[in-house]
Amino acid sequence: MPGGLNEALLAIDADSGEILDCNEGAASLLGVASVAVRGELWSRAITCSAGSGGVLALPMQSCQRVSLPPFLVRHSDGTEVVLGGMLLPSAPEQNRVVNLLLWKLMDEEQLRVSGAPAPSDTLAVLGVDQLRYDGQWGVQDTDRLMTELRSILLEIVRTGDIVSPPSAASVFIVLRDVDIEGARDICMALHSHLRREHAKSKLSRAKMRMCFGLAFRASEGSALATLVAANNALMQVQCSAAGESTCAADDGDYDLIVGRVINSAGIFSASLSHSTTASEELKTTDPVPLSPKVLPSVAPIEKDIEGYVVDNMEGAVDQAFFLAKLDLPVAIIGPAGTGKMYIARIIHEESGGATDSLVSIDCREFRSRGAAHKRLALELSRGEGKTLVFKSPHLLHVEVQLKLARQISSRTLADVSPPQYLPRVKLVALFPEKLEVLMRRGELTEPLASVFAGYPINVPPINDRKQAVLRWAHKILGQEGVLRDRDMKGFTPDAEQAMLQYDWPGNISEMRQCIHDAMEKTDKDWLTPVDLGLFKGIDPDGVPFQPTPKPFLAALHTEDDENDAYLPSALEAVHIALGEAVHNLLALNMIKPLGAWVEDELVLAALDRYRGDMQRTGDFLHTKPRNISRWLPKIAAREDERNGSSLWQKPRRLLREWVRESPRAEEPPLLLIGDKLLAHVTEQCSALSSANRARIVGVSTPTYLKRLREVQDK
Repeated sequence: MPGGLNEALLAIDADSGEILDCNEGAASLLGVASVAVRGELWSRAITCSAGSGGVLALPMQSCQRVSLPPFLVRHSDGTEVVLGGMLLPSAPEQNRVVNLLLWKLMDEEQLRVSGAPAPSDTLAVLGVDQLRYDGQWGVQDTDRLMTELRSILLEIVRTGDIVSPPSAASVFIVLRDVDIEGARDICMALHSHLRREHAKSKLSRAKMRMCFGLAFRASEGSALATLVAANNALMQVQCSAAGESTCAADDGDYDLIVGRVINSAGIFSASLSHSTTASEELKTTDPVPLSPKVLPSVAPIEKDIEGYVVDNMEGAVDQAFFLAKLDLPVAIIGPAGTGKMYIARIIHEESGGATDSLVSIDCREFRSRGAAHKRLALELSRGEGKTLVFKSPHLLHVEVQLKLARQISSRTLADVSPPQYLPRVKLVALFPEKLEVLMRRGELTEPLASVFAGYPINVPPINDRKQAVLRWAHKILGQEGVLRDRDMKGFTPDAEQAMLQYDWPGNISEMRQCIHDAMEKTDKDWLTPVDLGLFKGIDPDGVPFQPTPKPFLAALHTEDDENDAYLPSALEAVHIALGEAVHNLLALNMIKPLGAWVEDELVLAALDRYRGDMQRTGDFLHTKPRNISRWLPKIAAREDERNGSSLWQKPRRLLREWVRESPRAEEPPLLLIGDKLLAHVTEQCSALSSANRARIVGVSTPTYLKRLREVQDK
């Protein structure tokens, strides 16, 4: 075989490990006769030192072209040498025969000349990387840089410490009689000084990073082995993205380095074989036994969670148990989707009400004052033994609120002659905000607020109930799985972290919608952050999220500040979100049919509100049911584009929240929200052509210009 005496070239059967052939250089480098090498197992001929055997074994199994990291070989006479090498697969017809090329990097004598660490010394290898080799920087500049760094080191290292000559972009420093922790402190000081001095240099134009690899020489270890270990530590810290500048040697360094070199070329590391889809792979591939891997703990999905999910809403439940025994009107206060209706059911059941005698009166649905007066009078007159739950009574007309307040405070029915007392009825009202806030907005009259203000129950948002987030998520996932006849396994660890760190402004209702949409996107048994559309707080290690506790007084002070803050109404929030969406479109230089998306979300949200009832949905949208049926195929066709747009997620959530909480409007919702979007497009997109503005509004150019004139004429 070709090759000089300074290089060993061996042909090896990768399966059996037998050396089929070698050159004269192999015998010289390995310290044995060439006759003794041929036919021998490579693992016996090449006696790698402890801890570095995998440097050859694992690449040999891969049969790939691999540049081997430096490794230590011990000769039969006890001497050691550091080798470099390359593994080259033979032609395909030679059937897993690999060529191993080896060369000497350093022996004990060379290290002794440069400066060998003694037992109880720590050896630090300083390496410079992230240099940009371009027209302004070359190999000669690196040589000058390393010479300069060595000169700076010689000025500050302790007497007796040794700084080696530069080798490529590295030097090593022998720190006498210092353990690893002491060496870390020394290297930190060296690093700081080198950075400052380098900044003054003519070579400071180099965009570089300096790192240290450390290894302590124990009494049983050799000097060469210590140098190899320190060099491995340097290679590790240079490959790390953790931002560390110093790394101590570890027994597992070679394992990581070998894994990296085997796959150093990425997708080109080995020839590609026939590809299959994930589903085909699962169907056609038998399970391959793998070594155990420690995964972040994932709580299995809790099955059959019934009723209330226990969390720090517990205070609201306790209040409900207490107030159920009293003959008092009760206000339940909390944002949308927090579980206010559940608290109302507890009051009803604990007061002795029958299952079918809880009557929900949705004050959003009244078309007129007359319809509201008629319905309320009917329910109050026949309310004996019932619980009447008024949902959002602040949305009632002022006259209706005043009349209802008079009947509750006087305990007599209105418009009845002769006068009659109210039946024995339990009265509960659900409000989205504190009563004083609704009064300041002019939405709630003082008389109606006063009759419900005695002992209000405050239901906290789920953002304040972090310990219940995953239980709610598991309960909802189980319910959605039953509806689809799917046995869901749960959420991946990073999905759990994302849910725990998300604020859930729409509370449990938003969580239900989020999980519903995620299950529509995937047919897998696990839900991921990609499916949920949540990414905040993801930790690659799956470290459990622990909210930082606040001191009591700090938490109390924060709560007071939040109560005094202005909170926009649902419609105002939609208006702001649409403006942000238009701004983001311009910033990203994109054109998206936001107007069509607005209409899609309004239709879908109205269908959700009325549980798919086309007639009631049409009444809310001021359109005919057949129009909704005609729109649905186009809405479905745009679903992937809407769901995949990150800038649309906030407007989408707020639009659905507005539809869920709003009373029936005199103006068609499609026109009301469409005009708000049109105003933002007109204000922000003046630099765009009329055609592009029309595309954002989601209509043709003539229709856009017509609507623009109509809005300007109002």
